[in-house]
Amino acid sequence: MRDMLDFLSIDIGTIIFSWLNLMILFFGLKHFLFKPVNNILEQRQQAVDKSINDAETAKTEAEATKAEYTEKLAAAKEESAEMLRMATKKAQKRSDEIVAAAKEEASGILARNAEELEREKRRAENELRGTVSELAVMMAEKVVAREVKPEDHMRLIDEFIDAVGDAK
Repeated sequence: MRDMLDFLSIDIGTIIFSWLNLMILFFGLKHFLFKPVNNILEQRQQAVDKSINDAETAKTEAEATKAEYTEKLAAAKEESAEMLRMATKKAQKRSDEIVAAAKEEASGILARNAEELEREKRRAENELRGTVSELAVMMAEKVVAREVKPEDHMRLIDEFIDAVGDAK
């Protein structure tokens, strides 16, 4: 039993030795394990913080770029609308020019047709005068039953033409 009590007894030397071993182990682990692990954790924390800052910077730059592109898109839309208005205005102007040219050409055609009609009318009147004068001479010859002299013939034609002209 004494062996057993020796086993259960408290030995101050053993306690101090165990305590010293524990302290050496603690400081050894603290120096060789905890400091490097803490340094690694601190480096990782710095890397994470740097990544977060970089992400925030990238987000800010992306928002600025988005705003710039939105502004450029609005300007491009405005420019395209202005180009469309100008093209429409130019097309309307060209259309007006074409219509004016067509009207001018039509009035020229009408004037030429009126001149042609007037020439045809004069030609028809001249033919009619010739035919009428021949008929008048034939009638006059029959009425007088003799041949008419050229002077009488011209006088009768002029009288007949004057009479026809007055009848118009």
